[in-house]
Amino acid sequence: MWKYSEKLMDHFMNPRNVGEIEDADGHSEVGSPQCGDAMTLDLLVDDDENIEDVRFRTFGCAAAIASASALTEMVKGEKIGQALDIRNRQIADYLGGMPPEKFHCSVMGREALTSAVADYMRKRDELERAARELLASPPDDIPDALRAARITRAHSKHVWVASEADLPEPDLEWLGLRLSGLTGRRVEARRDET
Repeated sequence: MWKYSEKLMDHFMNPRNVGEIEDADGHSEVGSPQCGDAMTLDLLVDDDENIEDVRFRTFGCAAAIASASALTEMVKGEKIGQALDIRNRQIADYLGGMPPEKFHCSVMGREALTSAVADYMRKRDELERAARELLASPPDDIPDALRAARITRAHSKHVWVASEADLPEPDLEWLGLRLSGLTGRRVEARRDET
């Protein structure tokens, strides 16, 4: 029998942030061939790229479940870059230590986080690229107000649009619908007021 800390056992018996996020901004599925554990991780990212919510599901031992639970507590509210700075040793330390034979369990959680963030960034970059290409279409193919518009930034589910001219709501809706069709997910175009 492994010797686990009280905090690790608490996270195993009462895991935090278990479940899934429907329409997650970032999603990952990872596994450990070493022991057969598997994990999914979903991220909800706010407009400033803070991790607003995070949920996990793990098939594995006590250390794997506790590590995933601890990781979600550590990254919730953090900027994506700060969350990616969390190391496996920090997860183990957060749990009050972990037997050396079980340290690989913290590695799986970190891999899931890295993969979910990469998924979010891929979606964000794909949407931004599609929006820029759409606005570069021949002028006859886009509404008049969008001809001089530019994309200022993107998220996995929306883009911000700026223009010297007024941007009527129906034109922003048109852009959102076109981008939804191009990306295969619901997209909203927002007026950038900055």
